[in-house]
Amino acid sequence: MTPRRWMLPRPLLRGVGLATGLAASAAWLISQSPGLSIPADEILLRAMRDELQRSKQLGVVAGQDAPYFFSYTLTDAETLHISASMGAVVNVSRNRFRSPSTEVRVGSYDFDNTGHIFSGVYSGSRYDGNWPLDDDYANFRNELWLSTDRAFKAAVESMARKRASLNNSAASAEPVPDFSKVAPVVSIGKVSRPKVEDEAWKTRMAHLAAIFNNYKEVLSSGVELQLIQGPTTLMNSEGTAVRYNDDMYWVYAKAEGQAPDGMLLHDAVSIQSLDMDKFPSEAEMRKSLAEVAENVRALVHAPWGESYSGPVLIEPRAAAQLLAQLLGDNLRVPRRPLSDPGRNVPFAPSEFESRIGGRVLPESFDVTDDATQSTYNGKPLAGFYLFDMEGVAPKPVSVVEKGVLKTFLTTRQPIRGFPASNGHARLPGNYGSFSAAIGNLFVKSSETTPLADLKKRLIELTKTRGKPYGMLVRKLDYPYSATTSELQSLAQASSQSGGSARPVSPPLLIYRVYPDGREELVRGLRFRGLTSRTLRDVLAASSETEMFDFVNVAAPLAILGAGGYLAPASVVSPGLLFDELELEPPQDQLPKAPTVPPPSGN
Repeated sequence: MTPRRWMLPRPLLRGVGLATGLAASAAWLISQSPGLSIPADEILLRAMRDELQRSKQLGVVAGQDAPYFFSYTLTDAETLHISASMGAVVNVSRNRFRSPSTEVRVGSYDFDNTGHIFSGVYSGSRYDGNWPLDDDYANFRNELWLSTDRAFKAAVESMARKRASLNNSAASAEPVPDFSKVAPVVSIGKVSRPKVEDEAWKTRMAHLAAIFNNYKEVLSSGVELQLIQGPTTLMNSEGTAVRYNDDMYWVYAKAEGQAPDGMLLHDAVSIQSLDMDKFPSEAEMRKSLAEVAENVRALVHAPWGESYSGPVLIEPRAAAQLLAQLLGDNLRVPRRPLSDPGRNVPFAPSEFESRIGGRVLPESFDVTDDATQSTYNGKPLAGFYLFDMEGVAPKPVSVVEKGVLKTFLTTRQPIRGFPASNGHARLPGNYGSFSAAIGNLFVKSSETTPLADLKKRLIELTKTRGKPYGMLVRKLDYPYSATTSELQSLAQASSQSGGSARPVSPPLLIYRVYPDGREELVRGLRFRGLTSRTLRDVLAASSETEMFDFVNVAAPLAILGAGGYLAPASVVSPGLLFDELELEPPQDQLPKAPTVPPPSGN
């Protein structure tokens, strides 16, 4: 059966013989990469190349902006998802999908259709979206053609809206270009899919979920597995053509309990790897999940925490979790979109936006993001990647030197003072652009003290201040594993206390440290007024460091299991001693405990 070619309404991309002028305004794959040889069996690559070449012959209706940039991206993935609870598998799904993305920019590198509140919005009908799973050249070309047509129409509409908004706005500062140029790169790597034994994974997940059955304090629990295998291919009109493995193996688990006074308590763990051969063994995962269960058991029997203001020691793992938020989330600087005067624009700026050249950490600290590193002390780093979502290879970036903020993580959307990409477009963004995100963030201090001595210093500080105890934080709730309502309460409390525009994850494991060195676990505390500016007040760093891996899901506090896009990341950090932090219990009403005890088998 011959594939049906839809008759597109209001065709804006037109064939040979119509208005011309596009070829002169664009740099084309074939002309820039005449040596790019594609084997006959690489059907997808040939379809992308040929459709980009054909675009050279396309013209536009008189008066319209010509395209200057085209990009095709395809993720070809196989997934396995398994959910288990209380020792039983409750859901299994195996899927194969091809997720395409087409980008068309009209205008020029200096001024194009992106950066407006309605960039990318298209009011017409959509005909693409039926990407074939079979390697069929004609179908590939058809879908690329349809998606290009829609992307071009959306770009033209966005450009018109952007110009209208400019006409309605007063002149502002000197404009920043909308897109930066990069040197094209060709890297077509061979890809493979390691064999996945579905039945073995089902058995393994059931065994892991059964761990929580041994803890009567755990009232509910769950374990999730997500295996994603398959390459990503990107080709654009500048000459870039890359293909690379885009695999991820991810297990996360959560356990919940309830204190006698009704407070809901939980702990969670996220375990991820880019390579199946380097994924933790079942024994290692059992140990991690048992630790979660033990933490819930301890929290259920722990006393309430009280409001506190004073010295706080944050151990290396918790410090890495904290810096992933206060540093990592602020090292990207999104551009405020253009809109009509008086219109409310959803926008969350970086807290570092105007602080280049200013001190953000003590003078002894240096911070580097280096996604080119694949291991640290023999352990694989989750934040390693070959190319970002724009086909740009990451560069090591020294973001903080001697406590001073020097630069940002950037994409191909220039920001004032930083015109070029350093390869950190890792997540989809808003308003027609990508969002920067950390890869491997290394936080180092030239002046360190053993953690045991930092604990002694904490005790000395509390004695000097006349405090009955100091506070020690061992683990934060990051990635966030509480409920959506708890996140809303946290965000509201943060804004009311003068904290960060983005709420900071609360401690899960926090201890009172008494003068004799004894530690007492408490529950129910969260930070008050904690922002990125607090980092300037770090008193000391530990000589011990810890590597913390997580999955950035483009959701607040990297909510566990949320989001449709995944950017694994790592943070390596020492422990941090603060002269003074504030902690407070939430003011939320507590639910009642279950009226009937759980079944005897639980």
